[in-house]
Amino acid sequence: MKRFLLPMAAAFAIQSYAQVKAPAPIYPIPTPAQVAWQKMEQYAFVHFGLNTFNDLEWGFGDTPAATFNPTHLDVEQWIRTVKAAGLKGIIITAKHHDGFCLWQSKYTDYSVKNAPWKDGKGDMVREMIEACKKHGLKVGLYLSPWDRNHAQYGKEEYVTYFRNQIDELINQYCNDGTELFEYWFDGANGGDGYYGGARERRNINPGEYYQYEKCGDIIHERFPDAMIFGGTSPTIRWIGNESGWAGETNWAMWTNGLGESKQLQWGMEEGRDWLPGEVDVSIRPGWFYHEREDHQLKSLSKLIDIYYQSVGRNANLLLNFTVSLRGTIPAADSARIIEWRKTIDEQLKTNLLKDAKVEASNSRGGNFKATKVNDDNWDSYWATQEGVVKGELNFTFKKPTELNRILLQEYIPLGQRVKAFSVDYFANGEWRAVPTTDTMSTIGYKRIIRFKNVTAERIRVNFLDARGALAINNIEAFCAPALLVEPTITRDANGKVSIKGADETANLYYTTDGSEPTINSTPYTAEFALNGKGTVKALAQDPAARERVSSTAVKNFDILASAFSVKGAEGSAKMFDGNTMTSYELPKGKSEVTIDLGGEYDLVGFSYLPNQSRWGGGVITHYEIWANGKRVAQGEFSNIKANPIEQTIMFDAPVSSSQLKFVAKALAQGSGERASIAEFGVITK
Repeated sequence: MKRFLLPMAAAFAIQSYAQVKAPAPIYPIPTPAQVAWQKMEQYAFVHFGLNTFNDLEWGFGDTPAATFNPTHLDVEQWIRTVKAAGLKGIIITAKHHDGFCLWQSKYTDYSVKNAPWKDGKGDMVREMIEACKKHGLKVGLYLSPWDRNHAQYGKEEYVTYFRNQIDELINQYCNDGTELFEYWFDGANGGDGYYGGARERRNINPGEYYQYEKCGDIIHERFPDAMIFGGTSPTIRWIGNESGWAGETNWAMWTNGLGESKQLQWGMEEGRDWLPGEVDVSIRPGWFYHEREDHQLKSLSKLIDIYYQSVGRNANLLLNFTVSLRGTIPAADSARIIEWRKTIDEQLKTNLLKDAKVEASNSRGGNFKATKVNDDNWDSYWATQEGVVKGELNFTFKKPTELNRILLQEYIPLGQRVKAFSVDYFANGEWRAVPTTDTMSTIGYKRIIRFKNVTAERIRVNFLDARGALAINNIEAFCAPALLVEPTITRDANGKVSIKGADETANLYYTTDGSEPTINSTPYTAEFALNGKGTVKALAQDPAARERVSSTAVKNFDILASAFSVKGAEGSAKMFDGNTMTSYELPKGKSEVTIDLGGEYDLVGFSYLPNQSRWGGGVITHYEIWANGKRVAQGEFSNIKANPIEQTIMFDAPVSSSQLKFVAKALAQGSGERASIAEFGVITK
């Protein structure tokens, strides 16, 4: 990537204040288009296609187009949801790896024109683009380079086909009024596929095969400011995971071909090109809709963490929505993301530094004074003298002020500079570090530090090291109300109980004697032992409002399962480890498991947790329980396929035994799968 001219705002500043020169740019620097993209901060992904109707993530390319048939498609419902969530644009998967096209492409029959939906006259891409224009959202397009359906994939003819489809989408679909902000090329390329009936494995060298530079030329000829994700000439970079986080240290710089994928979360301090990170993550475990994941919608607290670990760490957030078979974003998903938006807006509502007095330890003066960091002008900034890579900004409040967030921004048109900083607060006659475990290293476009509530007379940001003179254009502080949802209570295989709140600023209180917890109960500070039966109850309390508490979480624990075992069954300990994300799969063809309880107990029931992993295979729907050679329970786990939560079954009468035999009579996905058990427990008298 060539070094671009200094952005217009910086050039204007130099001309207008010649007596005090602006800091020299530290290369690489972003283009104006890259700056505009980073200012978007957050936007949506939507996955919908043949995979949706065939319960797949990666279609093989042989699924009939006739299976695509949404019954109540409502593209405007997608757009309304996305807009209500404060997202600035939407990227649609126009074609995934299976090759099925959601538009009326003239280059293939494997598209909506051969689906029963709207008698083959429907056009998903056109509907979405028109809805975006109507509601004022920017448009993004995803076109998978890999095509597991196309007979010529891996040959020169397919590359021509691929470029023709790019040209078709860009020039025939993105017509007047469309603002294309991003074009997505997925990194999954080559492997097994249908390939027109060949059913074989085809491998390619993606860097050479697709000729991405020519693809980029087609896009940029029409939309010169569109960002390109993937390929060999990207303008933004993948963050290196699909879990929703960027590194606490996150440079916007990168050098293609030199970095390892594990470095993508952190970028490169000495990177040659400006390639800011994009965090892509789904609101559910999968990218496409699966009914079995209805209960695995990300929690509000998890989604808020994702915001702070992406936008709050110098990266843009691309949040995926899975569209159901009906053709709408599920109601629960829509409600959750709107709640997410309202919560973030509430947390970052009032800038406590707006009227604070600000002073700097060093300044080049002129138009670069300390007051520029809280003047609400993104293009003005405080700067130190040339060569001064350290400095302090001190904010004095009019009265002691409670806070738990600080937001910082560098003036990135001149490059990313800060390498390390710290935040302190002044109270009771002394300076103290804000209580956080966050690594305060890079800032970039935006950095948000969360910490426990403090009451400060002053706050100080100490810049400890930088790549050049400092250029800080915004600092804000907030006192976010604690996110008060009931805490999560877990116990591991060793009997250690952990309580986790949705917000690290909240105080946690608990009881183990069956009584209701209050703010006068035992404060939770570290995990504690509970080796036998017991009930743990917990609540979260807002440290800024003593009377504001969450609902109570209740967890009943029975005898510890660490003594349980299954003779000769390798891996069976996963059933008793307290980790809901591990599971034991019975050997192929085996449908029962005999569990030694490590002692004789008076039993009144049992619990079964099905596989909680992304695919959730081997879910048991019908069961039998045997003890002392007699069947003591049988039945069905109702609705477990759609809602695979922990099942608790009580026996008709107590039974005294040292062993239980658990029989899987039927599985949700059919007899071909192996039965799976994430956790097994007993209920004693």
